[in-house]
Amino acid sequence: MVSTVIRFPIETSKIKPFAPFTIRTRTINLKTGFFDDPVKQYYIFPQTLDNNGLIQGHSHVTIQRILNRFAPLDPQKFDFFKGLNDPADGKGELTALVEKGLPAGNYRLCTMVSSFAHQPTLMPVAQRGAQDDCVRFTVA
Repeated sequence: MVSTVIRFPIETSKIKPFAPFTIRTRTINLKTGFFDDPVKQYYIFPQTLDNNGLIQGHSHVTIQRILNRFAPLDPQKFDFFKGLNDPADGKGELTALVEKGLPAGNYRLCTMVSSFAHQPTLMPVAQRGAQDDCVRFTVA
């Protein structure tokens, strides 16, 4: 089953305003580097597995500013979004450069692991750990 961890930033990270930083994630049991054209082929293919039974897919990262930590965030508002479409490196990591950094504030960074056609990964059982990760961090 797929499982992801965000390696940077972490909960204790304090990033300077507008300073570039690199998001680092690691996912297991996902054959990365597989994605279709989200404009023309979004959700039209079923989830596929490689010869070892791993889901063929990719990941995304999204950063949202937290204005009220007790209210759900608006999923249509985000400060950064990036598809991680390349295969993971030799250490199993995927990265995304936040080139312009972020303004001061509190943020939530989440992964969104997807199969080839961008649908959420389908897992074999309901009782399990989550396939995605989220962290909260501060820009100050």
